[in-house]
Amino acid sequence: MDEPGAQTAGVVLAYHPTVEIRHNVRQLLTQVPRVFIVNNSPDALSRELLGDLDGDRVVILEQTENVGVAAGFNAGMRAALDAGFDYVWIFDQDSTVTDGMLDALLRAQARTDVKVGIVGPALRAAETGNVYDADRGQGSAPIDALISSGALFSRALLEDIGLHDEALFIDYVDHDISLRAGRAGYTNLKVFETLLDHRFGESQPSRLLWRVVYVSNYSPMRQYYMSRNRVILARRFGWGRWLRDDLRYAMKAWTKVLITERDRPAKVGAALRGLRDGLRYTAV
Repeated sequence: MDEPGAQTAGVVLAYHPTVEIRHNVRQLLTQVPRVFIVNNSPDALSRELLGDLDGDRVVILEQTENVGVAAGFNAGMRAALDAGFDYVWIFDQDSTVTDGMLDALLRAQARTDVKVGIVGPALRAAETGNVYDADRGQGSAPIDALISSGALFSRALLEDIGLHDEALFIDYVDHDISLRAGRAGYTNLKVFETLLDHRFGESQPSRLLWRVVYVSNYSPMRQYYMSRNRVILARRFGWGRWLRDDLRYAMKAWTKVLITERDRPAKVGAALRGLRDGLRYTAV
């Protein structure tokens, strides 16, 4: 029987990628036999940048338009499952795997004391190199929700709970599938012995009073979906630790938006429209 690593395919979601994606895909190929790149920006520049990566071990899945994060990841996951892989490992285009990451995730996936759901690495701030407080620990531990990038899914899990909710489009897509796994009786695991460098949005340093902070500078469109989808998920899954943690993060993020970021009126307006549409959303 093949080792689990040989049964794992990588999926990378590309949207107007930079040359950095080429390095990241090559690093991913040191740990998996095949990578499916979902090109969510079907323009000449993206095709040229990704073109010579196409080959026996890399498959480019061209989308007709930007179909969003959920549908983009689903396209890659379906292709991997159809190709016979039993595990799918998904990434944003700017995430780089570290040595031994897949082995660490698969060790957690093999735990028998819990019904294992989604497995993902701990996070380190790409801007500073600091490990987030919530990402310090040993071994692997239960967590309500994992971010998409670096998340490992088994075929058995996906056949049970389904793929990402494409109506969400972007933001909270990872929360939704994680919480659905938990609702179905699975335990999602964060693996502390491996780290993924992660960047929130177009993170840039800024001064807030006497401190240097990093601001995400999310666009008004992103603020709309974050606001809308937070409300949809709160209605879908109710109050819980995930929502308490998320609201704490949102309060800090909005303090930075209102004091330091550009286009503040547009972002506030977009967030308010998202709140309205989240309350009106019917397919909960």
